[in-house]
Amino acid sequence: MTDINNILDSMPDLDISISSSDAISLQESELIYIEGIDPRVKLLSHSSRGTLHKCPRKFQLYRLNSTMQDAEDNDISNSYQQLTFDFGTCVGMGIQGILEGKSIDSILLEIFLEWNVDVELRHAKQSKSLAEAIFAVQRFEAIVEQGYLKDYELLQYNGKPAVELSFRINLPGGFSYRGYMDVVLRHKITGEVVVLEDKTTSYREVNPAQYKNSGQALGYSIMLDHIAPGLSSYTVLYLVYSAPRKEFLELPFEKSSLQRSLWLTGLLIDCKHIEMYEDFGAYSMNGDFCYDFYRECEYLGLCTMSTERLVKPLTQGILEGIEKKEVYDFDFDFNDLVQTQLDKAED
Repeated sequence: MTDINNILDSMPDLDISISSSDAISLQESELIYIEGIDPRVKLLSHSSRGTLHKCPRKFQLYRLNSTMQDAEDNDISNSYQQLTFDFGTCVGMGIQGILEGKSIDSILLEIFLEWNVDVELRHAKQSKSLAEAIFAVQRFEAIVEQGYLKDYELLQYNGKPAVELSFRINLPGGFSYRGYMDVVLRHKITGEVVVLEDKTTSYREVNPAQYKNSGQALGYSIMLDHIAPGLSSYTVLYLVYSAPRKEFLELPFEKSSLQRSLWLTGLLIDCKHIEMYEDFGAYSMNGDFCYDFYRECEYLGLCTMSTERLVKPLTQGILEGIEKKEVYDFDFDFNDLVQTQLDKAED
């Protein structure tokens, strides 16, 4: 068993749970005490909702900006986590760049600038490295040149390519949800709208069930209702790159109006769950996910401690950052979206 005294001894600045640099900033801005739910908890996204569903306690600590770290910056396990993130990000950047018509040289330069870990680091089991990310992009360029997606064109919205379109949904109770859509294509003849979602995986075989009912893709319909009004359904094309096989796998799924309505309902239910946890003063823990994605949770052995000891206090600076007006391609009110779905149902 882990010696709790050793854990306590190793935790920096446990009285306020902040680093020395954070302590300096706290001297310049007073702590804020608010009634109700901390505004940091009210910021939702596809990934944070996934964490909420897996383990509410981890969601709480994650959203409250815990200062605890599971590894030093030079720890190899931490580097591998960053490698996996960089690999997926760079392959996605490459796919978008090719569809936008950028030169391969400019795309590769963007990839080099985006890469954060050692350029020679490689995860042998997952077949991921900078060189293999570049190969994946070149592989996509080759299949496009051979005619892949030749019947589709990149949709234009407000004078710019429909790539990385951003949206925010303002929910009841001060909650908000934000997301980003990779690429929107339109068939040159039929006008059919297709959302291209690029993914990377370390699995050789990909099961469609991994993506079929993903809430991330359903959220895109909110934007499509404005980009292409009148759509009752649309297709999400998951283009999954298997790193071990070094091949792209195509998984198309049609999304209906009913699924969109259920997704909106699910958003509201998640907000109610968070409010319930706050009312009880405790977020439930799910031990089935203490080991997830081949690693231990960074809060393992700590999550039963007092929340105040594990997170950064709310300051004026943090609050101003949350309230800062960000510019999104689409900014929606939840009630308006519900009305849109009701109008579609009547039609």
